[in-house]
Amino acid sequence: MRSKKINIVKRITDAVLTVLLLFIMAFQVTGDTLHEWLGISMTVIVIVHHILNYKWYKALFKGRYTPYRIVLTLTDVLLLACFAITALSGMSMSGHAVPFMYGTINIMTARKLHLAISYWAFTLMGVHIGLHLRTMTAKIKPPKPAAIAVLSLFSAAAAWGGCLFFKGEITSYMLFKSHFAFLDYEKAKWLVLTENLAMLLAWAFVGYILTRLLQKHTNKAELLKPFAWLAAVVITVTVLLFALKDKDSTDTGSSWQSAPAPQTSSHSNGEASQTNSTSPAPSNSQHSSISDGFVRISGGSFKMGSPESENWRIADEKQHTVTVSDFYIDPFETTQWDYESLVGSNPSTFTGKKLPVDNISWLDAVNYANAKSRAAGLTPAYTVTDGEVKWDRSANGYRLPTEAEWEYACRAGTTTPFNTEHSPSADDANFYGHYPYEIEENYFDNSPLEAKPGEYRKTSIDVGSFKPNAFGLYDCHGNINEWCWDYYGDYDTAQPQDPTGAPTGTRHIYRGGGWNDFAKNMRSAYRAAGQADMKSYNLGVRLVRNAKAAAGVITAAEHSAKQTEHSSVLIVYYSWSGNTRGIAQEIQKQTGADVFEITLQTPYSSDYNTVLMQAQEDQHKQARPKINGTVDTSRYDTIIIGYPNWWASIPMPIATFLESHDLSGKTIMPFCSHGGGRFGQSLTAIAKLAPNSVITQGLSVHYSGGSSMPGDVTEWLKNNNIPTK
Repeated sequence: MRSKKINIVKRITDAVLTVLLLFIMAFQVTGDTLHEWLGISMTVIVIVHHILNYKWYKALFKGRYTPYRIVLTLTDVLLLACFAITALSGMSMSGHAVPFMYGTINIMTARKLHLAISYWAFTLMGVHIGLHLRTMTAKIKPPKPAAIAVLSLFSAAAAWGGCLFFKGEITSYMLFKSHFAFLDYEKAKWLVLTENLAMLLAWAFVGYILTRLLQKHTNKAELLKPFAWLAAVVITVTVLLFALKDKDSTDTGSSWQSAPAPQTSSHSNGEASQTNSTSPAPSNSQHSSISDGFVRISGGSFKMGSPESENWRIADEKQHTVTVSDFYIDPFETTQWDYESLVGSNPSTFTGKKLPVDNISWLDAVNYANAKSRAAGLTPAYTVTDGEVKWDRSANGYRLPTEAEWEYACRAGTTTPFNTEHSPSADDANFYGHYPYEIEENYFDNSPLEAKPGEYRKTSIDVGSFKPNAFGLYDCHGNINEWCWDYYGDYDTAQPQDPTGAPTGTRHIYRGGGWNDFAKNMRSAYRAAGQADMKSYNLGVRLVRNAKAAAGVITAAEHSAKQTEHSSVLIVYYSWSGNTRGIAQEIQKQTGADVFEITLQTPYSSDYNTVLMQAQEDQHKQARPKINGTVDTSRYDTIIIGYPNWWASIPMPIATFLESHDLSGKTIMPFCSHGGGRFGQSLTAIAKLAPNSVITQGLSVHYSGGSSMPGDVTEWLKNNNIPTK
C-alpha cells in the first residue's frame, strides 16, 4: 500500500515537473519575477523527485548494462547535471527570488550557462520522457487501429515540434553561439506554451524511437518499424523547413534582387560633390541632368525595421514591408563647406570643410534644404511659417529623406543589422570604437565578437573616409546622425507605399548613429528621436530630392509644450558611484532647488564589474527596476534630471521614474556623468519616454568633472535661464 502511494506521488511529481518546464521555457509568458520563482520551485521538486527515486542510485552499480540501460542512465545523469547547472546559474542572476545569491557566478558566465544549459535540460527532459514512455504505458493495451492513430498523432506533433525547434535556431543557444534568447512577446501565451509542448514531444519522440531501437526484437520487421516512423518525421520536418524558408525568402521582398543598380555619381570625392552642389541647374528638371552628384536610388520593397532575432533590437523597430519610389540622395553627409556657403554660418562643434555639419536642428535642416533648392533653381519643398512646416511632395527641390527612404538607402539590399553585412569595426565606420556590436554582453571576454574593440576618434571625420555601401553611399553608419522628415511614433503598417511617418508628434526621427555612439545604436533599424529645435554635436543631415513628383502636402506642426519659466525646480538623479550625486549637489547648492534621489528597492551590486553586467542586462530586456519612494512632480515646472551614462543610454531606474510620473508640459533639463561618450543616446531615450515635455540643453560631465565642474554648472544654468542664489 505504501509503495502504491509513493508511486502515485512520483507520477504527480513527474507531471508537475513537466508542466513547470513548459512554463519556465516560456519567459515571455511568465515575465522575470515569476520565471525566477518557478525556477526555485522546479529546483525543489527535482530534489523531491530524486529523493523519491533513491532506489535508482542504489541500483547504479548493480546488474547488467544493456544498450537501453546505458542510454537511459547517461540521459538521466546528464539531465540531473543540467538541472543543477541551470538552477545555480539562474540563482546567480536572481534579482527577485534569491537576490542574496546574485553574483555567486560571474554574471556573464552565468548568462551563457543558463541560456545554453536550460535548453539542453529541456531537450534531455523530452528524451527522458520518451525513454520511459513504453514503461509508463505498459498496462495500456489499446486496439491496434487506436495504437496506430495515437502514434500517428504523436509523430505529427513531433514533426511540428522539430520544425519549430530548428526554425527557432535553438541549437545556436545550445552551442553558446548566442548569449540572449530572442523571444516573440507579441505571440499569444497559449500558442507559446503549445509550441513548447510540441518541441518537448519532438524530443520525447526521439527517446521513444531510441527505446524501440535499443530493446530486443523478435524479427526484422519489428526493427524496421521505428526506423520508418523516424524517417517519416525527419522527412516531414525537412519539407516544412524548406517550405517555410522559401516563404520567408519570398516575404522579404524580391525587389532587393531585382532592383537595378543605382546610377552612381561621377564625382569621386566629397569636394567635387560640394563644388557642383551649389551650381544652379539648367532647369527645374527632376532628372539626372541636375549636376549635384546625387545618386539615383531605384525604388522597391523591403523589410523595414528589425527581425525579433536581432540583438539589441528595440520594440519600436517592428518589422514590416514598405515600398519606396525612386529618389535621389546625396552620397555624402552635408559638409560644413556646403552648409556655410549657403547659410552663411557654421554652427558645428568641430571645424573642417569636409567634415559633416553638426549641431543643426531639424528646422535648420529644413531651411538649409530650401536654401539649396533656391540656389539650384529648383522649387523649394518646404513652406516654413511660425509653428509649422508644410512639405509639398510635388516640388522638385531638396528635402530631408523620409525614414523609410533613409533605411532603404542605408540597407542597400541587406537584411543584416549593418549594411556591411558584418559587425563594423573602427576601420569600417567612425563611432565609439571601444564598443563594437555586442560588446555589452562580452565586455570581459571579447573572443566571441566579430569586430574587436578599436579606435575612438572622439570627433567627426571627413565625409567619405570609409568604403560606401552597395548603393554608393558613405557614412550611413556613424560619423553623425542624420535628420529625417518623420515624426517619431509607431510604424503605420497599413500605409506601406512611401510612408511619411506619424501624422502628428513632438519628436522627429534621426538615424545612423554618430562618432560617439556605440555600434548597437548604428544599426540600420535603430530609431533616434528629438524635438524640432534640438541641436547636438553629433547630429547633421543628408539631403534627397524626388526622381518624380509625388502628390499631396504634409504638415508638421510641433505640439510639444512651451518651455516653462523655471519658477519651481526639482532635481531628480540616480547615482551609483557618486559622480552624478556630486553634480546634483552642486546644482542644488547653486539653485536651492528641491532634490529627489532615486534609490532602488533591490540595489545594484557595489562591485564595478558586476554592475556593468547588471546594467547592460536591464537595458537589454528594458527592465523597470522598482524604486523607493515617490515625489509630487505636479508642484514643479522644471525637472533637472541626472544620471550616469551607462552603455550609451540611461540607467533603467531613470526609465522607471519617467514612466511613473506625468511630466507633460514640463521642462526637462538633463545632465549626466560619463567616461567619454557624453550623452550617448540617452537624450533619445528620455525624449521617447517623456514625449510631451520640452528637453533643453543638457550638461555632460566627464566622471566627477574635476575643479571645473562648479563653473560648468554655473554656465549651464545661466544658458538655461535657471535662477541661482
